[in-house]
Amino acid sequence: MDFRLLIILFLSLLTINSKAQSDCSNAIIACGNTGFEGLTVTGIGIQELSGLNTCSSQENNSIWLRISIKKGGTLGFLLKPESTDINEDFDFFVFGPNANCDMLGQAIRCSTTNPKTINQKNNFTGMAEDETDTSEGPGADGNSFVKWLTVDDGDSYFLVVDRPIGSSNFSLQWTGTATFNSAPTFEVPTGAALDLNQCDNDGIADFSTTIDLTKNTSKIIGFQNDVIVTYHIEQNDALTNINPIINTTQFINTSNPQNIFARITNTTTGCFNTSDFKITVNDLIKFPVTEFSICDDAADGNDSNGQSFFDLNTVSSYIFGNQNTDTFTIKYYLSENDATNDSNRLPQFFYNTIPNLQSIYIKASSPNLCTAISKIKLIVTPLPLKTSAILVQCDTGFTPDGISLFNLNEVNAKFTNNNNDLITAFFINDTDAQNNNNELNTSFYNTVNPQSITVRVTNNKTGCSSLSTLELKVNVIPEKTYTINPVCDTDGIEDGKHIFNLKEANIPTTSTQTLFYYSNINDALLEQNKLTNSFSYFNETAYNQIIYARIEDGNDCFGISKIKLEVLKLPDLNTTIATSFVCSNLPTFFIQLNAGIPDDSLSSDYTYIWSKDGTVLSTKTASTLDVNIIGLYTVEVKNNSGCSKIRTIKVAASDVAKITNIAITDLSDVNSVTVNVTGEGQYQYSLDAPSGPFQDSNFFDNVTAGIHEVYINDKNGCGTVSQTIAVIGVPKFFTPNGDGYNDHWNLKGVNENFNENSIIYIFDRYGKLLKQIVPSSQGWDGTFLGQPLSPDDYWYSIKLDDGREAKGHFSLKR
Repeated sequence: MDFRLLIILFLSLLTINSKAQSDCSNAIIACGNTGFEGLTVTGIGIQELSGLNTCSSQENNSIWLRISIKKGGTLGFLLKPESTDINEDFDFFVFGPNANCDMLGQAIRCSTTNPKTINQKNNFTGMAEDETDTSEGPGADGNSFVKWLTVDDGDSYFLVVDRPIGSSNFSLQWTGTATFNSAPTFEVPTGAALDLNQCDNDGIADFSTTIDLTKNTSKIIGFQNDVIVTYHIEQNDALTNINPIINTTQFINTSNPQNIFARITNTTTGCFNTSDFKITVNDLIKFPVTEFSICDDAADGNDSNGQSFFDLNTVSSYIFGNQNTDTFTIKYYLSENDATNDSNRLPQFFYNTIPNLQSIYIKASSPNLCTAISKIKLIVTPLPLKTSAILVQCDTGFTPDGISLFNLNEVNAKFTNNNNDLITAFFINDTDAQNNNNELNTSFYNTVNPQSITVRVTNNKTGCSSLSTLELKVNVIPEKTYTINPVCDTDGIEDGKHIFNLKEANIPTTSTQTLFYYSNINDALLEQNKLTNSFSYFNETAYNQIIYARIEDGNDCFGISKIKLEVLKLPDLNTTIATSFVCSNLPTFFIQLNAGIPDDSLSSDYTYIWSKDGTVLSTKTASTLDVNIIGLYTVEVKNNSGCSKIRTIKVAASDVAKITNIAITDLSDVNSVTVNVTGEGQYQYSLDAPSGPFQDSNFFDNVTAGIHEVYINDKNGCGTVSQTIAVIGVPKFFTPNGDGYNDHWNLKGVNENFNENSIIYIFDRYGKLLKQIVPSSQGWDGTFLGQPLSPDDYWYSIKLDDGREAKGHFSLKR
């Protein structure tokens, strides 16, 4: 096919280890429909441009193309780098016409212009119609394009493309009127394919074997003349016509699947074409499973004959499982010889002639796989044995009607003989059981007495089932109620729960009967959640609960009776140990103790027994007791049920306080008082407030100077004691203005009872004695010799009766 204007060549320049055409001798022939995808081009090969007309350049990363002209005319091209980066710089050189590699001559066209240095808008180059120069470059010389060629029929030229700067691939677009020779085509018939499939039949299961590639040669050539076909492992080898596969009839694949590249070449023009196909080595068909079993189809499980009908299509589906067998042809035979010779094929439905186990042969083939034959074991699995059983249940209530609740699981052992591979399911009739529909709940109420139902017994391993019969019978025995003596709730936790010995109900049984206990009627009927410790049962429902006793004879229910359990409440009272006090200093002081009943209106519902230090006060039977003697008192409170609780009250002694000393810190900026006492009571303290408020601390801080009264009160009501104290203080200033307020200066906290003989001296700032006063006087009025002194600081010196001395100063203000 001839191309006049559009032939695009995609040339890869990425791989470092180049196998592409970097030399003249292996130049790629440009033909009409030749594609160049897959070439890896880099490097320079042999430097062949030195000393020629090369526009002052040489090979850097080059590729050689040989252009054979079929029909003359004009010839140009446009070279476009794949990258638009202006730094990607491509040069080219054209030799000819009809040059050879030994005598190239000078380049008739060349361009080595650098697009960046000339501020070119793009990095394209080539030969164009409207150009006039035949060479340009290097660097900033030219515009990257030179004049195209005028060529004649049969001419040949070499085009060398070189990339001195960059790493991009490129494409070529041919222009002009000249045409190239056409490449041969792959004449593969319609509906045919070049891909080859081969069975791995060399005896080694490795998916590798010998393959005849020449099976494709005639398909590729068709009716073309003067062409040859070669086969290659690499695409680049096919394009460059190197490393052909030598033994094409005995090729051994190295991977599976593996691509092979075919090259068809015209021996006259050198034009070629390439294509690839896949060879696949297939294994023999494998049979994942070689056994198939079905259940014996005998109607009576006890008469199994080991024979049954096999649907061989179902056998095939089971053998191949999830494999896609759409392309398989599957047949069955009685013998391996029949399978090999494809004779005496078995029908789809096969009835085994050898009981229990018979071997037949399967033959499977597929267009894409290899035919295989294997022995298949057909197994007939016996059904579970058929049996029958009776389950006896009790009726409940005082008017039994023969309808009761059954736990059908109770008979499982009779049908499975304790074989863990067998399971049971229960149905109203055989039809439901055969179809496995409407399975009954194992907690089942009979509808008539007696009643027969069907049991389907299935082997979990084989999936085979048989049908048996279960007869349900109800023992119609009226219900009885037994009582265990009620107990008081005296276990330490008043929650209405207590321990009972259920045997104390004294339910009569015979020597062959057994008693079992349950917390509710359904558990008793279904024989589930059995109470394990009947000698020490802790009731679950507070105060009143009914327990059910099931009487069994073997596994048959003989009767179900109620056992009534009752826990009696204790009196409602506060049992926390209390403490009360009597006064040692007040023999006639009595306190009243009470039994601790929260609701006093209920006190008449109880009886009381008071004791002191373990001795009963026989005459004290009321809910209160007046006492004035210390001791440990108890009261036992008993209700109408005879249940009792005890409250304990400790009566201790208390007394008024005895003051040992009162420590006073005075004559300071912050005065304080600490009261120290002894006594049996619990005390609280007040300053100058006989009725309080009182504080628990015996320490008073920030006490003002003056005369104070300290009060100590017994918290238990035994009385209050007090003592007068004096807190001495010195005023910081006074204002003798005659207004009746603060007109004299004197000590505070001193009177005729406290430090009355104390002496006070007053000086001016120069040490001159101005006045001597005594605390009992009115004090200093701020004058000297009848004349008022000016406002200033004045000094004092104090000598107290108790021997203390103090000095300081104060201010006179007017």
